[in-house]
Amino acid sequence: MFWLAYYRHSRLYRESLKTKDKTTAKYLQAKKDQELAEGKYITLDSLALTVLEEYRLAYEHQKGKRTHTEDVARIRKFLEWAHIQKIGEVNEKKLQDYFNNRIQGKLEPNTVNRIMASMKTWLNFAVRRQYIKENPMKGIKMLRLPENPPRFLTKDEIEKVLKVAEKTDIYPAVATAIYTGMRKSELFTLEWIDIDFTRGTITVRNKEGFTTKSKKFRVIPLHPALKAILDRIKLKDGHCFDIINQRRIFDRIMRKAEIDDLGWHSLRHTFASQMIMSGADLVTVSKLLGHSDIKTTMIYSHLTGDHIRQAVGKLSF
Repeated sequence: MFWLAYYRHSRLYRESLKTKDKTTAKYLQAKKDQELAEGKYITLDSLALTVLEEYRLAYEHQKGKRTHTEDVARIRKFLEWAHIQKIGEVNEKKLQDYFNNRIQGKLEPNTVNRIMASMKTWLNFAVRRQYIKENPMKGIKMLRLPENPPRFLTKDEIEKVLKVAEKTDIYPAVATAIYTGMRKSELFTLEWIDIDFTRGTITVRNKEGFTTKSKKFRVIPLHPALKAILDRIKLKDGHCFDIINQRRIFDRIMRKAEIDDLGWHSLRHTFASQMIMSGADLVTVSKLLGHSDIKTTMIYSHLTGDHIRQAVGKLSF
C-alpha cells in the first residue's frame, strides 16, 4: 500500500493513499501537490508571533547573527504597531500604513527599505510554509533612493591620511583597509594566521563568532607596501589590530588630515575606486571586495569613463 508524506505548517503529515497501484499513487500525489500549491489547507489563524519564531529558528544559522536579529526585531515592531495577532491579519493596507507612518516619522528612506525587505522575506517564508496563500508585500514597491557616487580618497588624500595615521596605534589597520578594501568587521577580526607573508596573501575567512557577508572566504593579494607595514608588527597568533578606541582615533586622524564625512567604509570605497581607475575590471574588483552580486560593484562603473570615451572614439564614421 502506498503512503504519502508531506509538510504543512512545518508539521509532517502521513496518510495512506489506499492503493497498491503506482500510477494511481502518482496521480494522487500530484493532486495533493496541487491542493497544497493552491492553499487549500491554509486557515490564516496561526499566530503571527509563532510564525515569526519559526522563521527566526529556520534562518538563525543561515544569516549573519546581527542581520537576522535586526530582521526579527523589525517584524516584531510592525506586529505590535498594527496590533496583529494572527498571520491572516497581515494585509497590504496595514503594511502600507505602517511604512507611511515610519516615513512621516522622518525615518531615512534606506531604513524604511530595510524594514520592507525584512517584511517581504518573512512573508515569503510564511507563503512557503503554507501559512498564507500569497505575500501581501507583492503590490508594495521599495522607495526610490537618490544615487550619489561613493565617497573615496584621492591619491593625495591617501598620502595625507597615511602620514597622519602613521603616528597612531591604528596605522596598520588604516593601511590594511586602504590596500585591501576589507570591511570593518573583517578588518577587526583578522588574525595573523590569515596572513601568509611567504605567498603574499590575506585570507578573509569564516571563523567562530564571525562569518563574512557572503558566507564565502576570499583571498586578497598582499601589497608590498602593506607587507612592509605589517611585517614590523606581526605576531605568531591573535588578532592583528586592537579595536579599543579605534573610532575615536580614526575620527582624530580625519580631522587632522582635514577630511570631512569619511568613515572606515570609505576606505573600502577608496580601494575599489582606485583599483577601477588604475584599469582593473569590475569583475576582478567584485571578487576582491567579496560581493556576492556584481550589481553591487556597479556603483563604481562611472569611474570607467575613460574606457567608455576610448571605445566611442574608435568610431570611424
